[in-house]
Amino acid sequence: QFNVMVVGFAGVGKTAFIKTLLEALKLDSPKERHTLFDPPVLQGPLTKTAAPYTVSVDLDIDGEKVALTLIDTPGFQASFLADKQLHDILGYIEHQFDLTLAEESKVKRNPKAVDTQVHACLYFLDPTKSVLDEYDIRILTRLSRRVNVIPVLGKADTLTKAQRDRMKPAIMQSVYNAVNKIPIYGMPEEDEEDEDEEKDKTADEDTRILIDYIHMLPFTMIAYEDDPQTGKPIAIEGTPIGRDYGWGTIDCMSPTFSDFNDLKSILLDTHRGFLKTATIEDYYERYRTERL
Repeated sequence: QFNVMVVGFAGVGKTAFIKTLLEALKLDSPKERHTLFDPPVLQGPLTKTAAPYTVSVDLDIDGEKVALTLIDTPGFQASFLADKQLHDILGYIEHQFDLTLAEESKVKRNPKAVDTQVHACLYFLDPTKSVLDEYDIRILTRLSRRVNVIPVLGKADTLTKAQRDRMKPAIMQSVYNAVNKIPIYGMPEEDEEDEDEEKDKTADEDTRILIDYIHMLPFTMIAYEDDPQTGKPIAIEGTPIGRDYGWGTIDCMSPTFSDFNDLKSILLDTHRGFLKTATIEDYYERYRTERL
């Protein structure tokens, strides 16, 4: 089981990302399973997400069965309402911890209990902001105490390459400059020490993977759009997931325009184990200690 939540202000591309990810996963699956990647809630033109909902699909990743659940949330509205909406999101995350705690407290545990904890939270940033504002910092700081937060820059097609190249380091500098440094996923622990040579080797490899990941942040995303004639994603030569601008089209998965493939790989492959381990050993254990 692997659970991913998308969070951010309204209109920054959260639901569009989920649709694009499902279309990309469809390409990797047998044709007879394609209907699984077209949930009714995501069919037709995109509309404002009024209430949280989940979409679940079963994947085969290198021979391993993975049940992926995507959790969409309503976008934060006026800034003065953001705290209330954030409280609800944190309540959802903590409720999943409570379910795990209740299961662990049973004399006879259910061997088929489903892991509902949120393993990764994609925080979508507004591409019209050049740096994090006070609300982004407040939200990221509070979320990062309960879940692995990965910053994403939505609707990157509204930015030129030069703008993207300036914004990515500026946003990360905002993270580093925030009071106490926002502990998003992958931020190094200052007091980490290895105990022996074998652990050093493992730590070195893990550190390299995390450093490579940190250098990609925030991930830039471009969502596909439906062909108005067919209702299916606009197809471009060599890819079935595109976007038409009148003056031309782009491949939404091309590394030239977005970091979609990198983020997809990190979530479902290279960092999936790290994210699940951190959820249990760091966030859940911290919450359990607080409750006890």
